[in-house]
Amino acid sequence: MNESIQKRIKLSKILTLFAILILVCTYTLKPVFQYRDPVAIDEEDEIEINESFQPFEFFIPADTEWFEPQMDYLVPLMGERIYEFYPEGIYAYLIGARTMPVWRVSLEAPQYPRASFPDGIPVFFHMTDFSGKTSEMNTINHYIGMDPMEVGAVFVRKLVPFVYLIFLLMLIGFIFYSGPGWWALGLIPALFPWYYLFFYSKWLYWFGHNLHEFGQFTIKPFMPTVFGDGKVAQFTTHSYPTVGFYFLFVYFLILIFAVLIKRKALKEM
Repeated sequence: MNESIQKRIKLSKILTLFAILILVCTYTLKPVFQYRDPVAIDEEDEIEINESFQPFEFFIPADTEWFEPQMDYLVPLMGERIYEFYPEGIYAYLIGARTMPVWRVSLEAPQYPRASFPDGIPVFFHMTDFSGKTSEMNTINHYIGMDPMEVGAVFVRKLVPFVYLIFLLMLIGFIFYSGPGWWALGLIPALFPWYYLFFYSKWLYWFGHNLHEFGQFTIKPFMPTVFGDGKVAQFTTHSYPTVGFYFLFVYFLILIFAVLIKRKALKEM
């Protein structure tokens, strides 16, 4: 193996290690990037607590309090129990309760003046839960006959810790393995941001096409805006990627480069 090939393989490994670091950051840096209300009265009002983080039951202590979904039709979507579960410490990081915000949606309307709501009504979608003004957003959703956000992708969000673990193991394998199909160990994890965008779009479609009669007024089924600005009733909507997606996009680019560099090196070997 000549020196040029060795340098390419070494560069591919370094890029992969950097990508792994970025991936771990998206799993753990929620406390750094979590939304804090700029006009909160005190520290308790800065971050709104909600029950959107619902992992598999074997992660939850047996004595954790829980309640049943408000309506029977929500049981197949959310399960029979909604836990009041707020993990702390290292355990919270291990089971996926500290993932970075990936997408940001905000609403503006005349009843939300800038002085009191400088950011509108923002909600941040994480890999495993939601943050921001989730209660206010659910109230608005109810107003047009839409289900609460917690209904969305419950099972997929529960799988996230295992997906991270599998991708991490695949990337470690990508560093050391050069046999048949080696490229899949790098390419499959690299597409992570696009997997997220697929499920995010799918569930937006589901919410917009499963409206209920309990809304204050009737609107036709619609596709909520995935990327950009939109209009729903008197609300102006803004939907854009945020810091977590940018991290994942850089992670994607780095891994693509790592795969291509390793491919060229192995081809020349």
